[in-house]
Amino acid sequence: MLTSAVSIDELTKKKLPFAAGKDSAEFQRELIIFLIKEFDGRRTKHVPAKNLLVFQHGREWNYQRQEKTGSNPHTGEMKLKSSTVVIGLDRVLANDLTLISDFIEQMAGAMEERLVVDVFNEMSMTAQEAGNTFSIPKTGITGEVFLEMIRSTEVRVGNDGKVSRPSLYLPPGIIDQMKQELDSLGPEFKAKADALWLEKEEEALKQEAERLARYDKTE
Repeated sequence: MLTSAVSIDELTKKKLPFAAGKDSAEFQRELIIFLIKEFDGRRTKHVPAKNLLVFQHGREWNYQRQEKTGSNPHTGEMKLKSSTVVIGLDRVLANDLTLISDFIEQMAGAMEERLVVDVFNEMSMTAQEAGNTFSIPKTGITGEVFLEMIRSTEVRVGNDGKVSRPSLYLPPGIIDQMKQELDSLGPEFKAKADALWLEKEEEALKQEAERLARYDKTE
């Protein structure tokens, strides 16, 4: 076994002089607060406040999700996400204070990009599980394809008791083509589509009423 002598001074943790340690901690705290505010502002563009859940403690959750086969349990857990921003040493040595705002903007932007990817991945997975998906023919979305999409789509009742129709996410070119195609079909087609949506909404309200009826009622 090989050993070597190590002085006490070498084991002593090096610290910044005077109050620099406290000032550094307060600076980092304020920096993180500014970053959180910047990211929160960006997040609201993609996630409405009504869809935001705040966990006060814990790392896992378990809830019931309404699906075609009824209410099924779903679990999840918090996962660590990270983003990287590179700051040039020359800017630090030059005491370039603009790197602080640049860091906040770039880091918030990187976190926003990751959020969008995660949200769309989750939406895609949930749509697949719920069956709210459909194939687009090579000819594009015609009127009949759109009506079939409504027939195969499940709508849900929110916490406020109101029915919400699912959002449709398509590539920009497909969206423009679909709008032109559907607008050209006139009011008769619109009335047929509205009637189908109304039928789906009434079905959703009926299913919600049946679900609530399974719970105990107070006399």
